[in-house]
Amino acid sequence: MKRNPRGYFLSLVLLLFFGICHNQIATAQVVADPGVPGPREVTRAEYNFGATALIPAEFPVPIELQASVHYPTDLSGGPFPLIIFLHGRHVTCYDRTNNDVYLKWPCLPRQILEDIPSYEGYDYIAEVLASHGYIVASIGANGINARDNQVFDLGMLARAILLQRHLDLWREFTTTGGAPFGDTFVGKVDLNNVGTMGHSRGGEGVVRHYVYNAEQGSPYGIKAVMALAPVDFNRFVINNVPLGVILPYCDGDVSDLQGVHFFDDARYNVPGDTAPKHTILVKGANHNFYNTVWTPSIFEPGSADDWLEFVPGGPTDSFCGSVPGNQRLTAAQQRGTGLAYIAGFFRAYLGNEAEFFPMLTGAAPPPPSAQTNRIFVSYHAPDLPNLRRDVNRLLDFTNLTINTLGGIVAQSGFTPYDLCGGEAPQPPLCLPLQPNSRQPHTTPSARAPGRRGLSQLRGGWTSTSAFYRNDLPEGSRDASGFQALQFRAAVNFSDARNPPDVDQDLSIVLIDGAGNTASGRISDFSQALYYPPGRIGPVPKVVLNMVRLPLSAFTGVDLTDVRSIQFNFDQLSSGALLISDIAFANGVESVTVAPAAFTSAGATSPANNTEFASSRRIAYRQRAPYGFTNKRLTAADFWKKPAKQKAQAGSVLP
Repeated sequence: MKRNPRGYFLSLVLLLFFGICHNQIATAQVVADPGVPGPREVTRAEYNFGATALIPAEFPVPIELQASVHYPTDLSGGPFPLIIFLHGRHVTCYDRTNNDVYLKWPCLPRQILEDIPSYEGYDYIAEVLASHGYIVASIGANGINARDNQVFDLGMLARAILLQRHLDLWREFTTTGGAPFGDTFVGKVDLNNVGTMGHSRGGEGVVRHYVYNAEQGSPYGIKAVMALAPVDFNRFVINNVPLGVILPYCDGDVSDLQGVHFFDDARYNVPGDTAPKHTILVKGANHNFYNTVWTPSIFEPGSADDWLEFVPGGPTDSFCGSVPGNQRLTAAQQRGTGLAYIAGFFRAYLGNEAEFFPMLTGAAPPPPSAQTNRIFVSYHAPDLPNLRRDVNRLLDFTNLTINTLGGIVAQSGFTPYDLCGGEAPQPPLCLPLQPNSRQPHTTPSARAPGRRGLSQLRGGWTSTSAFYRNDLPEGSRDASGFQALQFRAAVNFSDARNPPDVDQDLSIVLIDGAGNTASGRISDFSQALYYPPGRIGPVPKVVLNMVRLPLSAFTGVDLTDVRSIQFNFDQLSSGALLISDIAFANGVESVTVAPAAFTSAGATSPANNTEFASSRRIAYRQRAPYGFTNKRLTAADFWKKPAKQKAQAGSVLP
């Protein structure tokens, strides 16, 4: 496939721009960019075994086995890692005569109805990954979307079974070969090195699949799981696998950002968890524009700008709306964030491409292909002695006086100085007068309503002499082997001690055994303590973002003998924060990738509905609308058929 030289010029311009402007103030550097196309020529193909080829257990109807595939044209040198993409819930069919949309499956009669190809919406990411030596299959799930509200788990088991069935197909493709590819992929797919990405309900689907694959004895080596703007209805928790969660701040569908639970719930769930975890908060991004088929300017039927159409009064919001001066990302900018962080995540954890670890741990700014610097990364290091030392997990009331290391905790002028959001007897909400959609860490889950959320330290100050201190006991004072001190925090917009629209700041002081001190001001290293923007519906919202301070900045203290970590609230006369997860941490520098060791045992072809799409080599192009009118769907048009529900503020069923 020929490359467009203008794309490389654009990448160079963006590289220069983002080398100057980004929100990681203290770590300006030229960063590796996972979104730049690689050297390999790419082939795109599809396979389609029919609209009713699979009957998932505990699901009322048969569903399709269909996928878009991107892979290196030259497969010599394999086997290559395999990545599966799973789209979310969306309307499934449209009437080609008038663009009316339906939520049914199959799309019959064929003379009138056409499938909405949601699975093609991530081709822009798949092509770049394939150009770097990855095989990417984006699978269709329209059959599940049409009926998932009819089963208790809202289709999550069906999604897991669907994904597993596609992996079974790839086992056949790489062992004995099979239609429609013949022997193209024989010996070329590493099924011990698999990554999965799911969007919206597909996000919970890939988490459920990780559990399902483990329940089957882990026949496939799932080495990385990425959830994009996910729901979390059932509160499955996964550990010992790298996990990424992308959270769009202006999401008008999963407006409560409930997918942050995947990160929160997994942090301390399993002692000795060897895997890192990440959240990537993208300010200005909505839900739909990560999928090109859900983007009105690219594919009209059934698509929508979810913030503008689903959130009552959404267009009038100063940050997420369409009024002059808004801070929304364009569709192209938003796709840039998805491309950069999805590609970077898989290239780091499947390909062991170490140059991308810093952007995932907060040690490096967003790469140029992300097209914005309004991205906030949180990183939870593996539970290994050389990678993380928890100072205070802030999980229960004991941690108000004794921290996780056993050291004394003290404070002055920081009130109410309590914990909220976690297990009883903590109050369930940290902002009791605000809707759930504005406090994602404690928003309830539809199928696990009794499950509590993130335990957070709540407090504020009205004097610059206020402080909060954690002492380090003997045996835990040598921090010289760590790169950073980090914690998660958010400005509590519901507390009047925070001046409206004013970012917060404070100083972190390290004290050593000789009484020497070194201080670092948060704003010199991070902009994570922003005042949450927006005024309509689900915004403003509190999302606890990581504040990372490199220990190299604390000169003049003995890092082998750190006695105390003190938060001095000395930068603004008043304020209020929510805080969690105080720790010393190192970034991940490598991962272990197991070799493939699969046989053809158990691999079978679908027995019915075997219509195949021929494998075809094509240059990548965005799918354009065909046979459509130029009429743009209004909100009323979109909802006159039984499509997906509007996401009201606080909704739990996107």
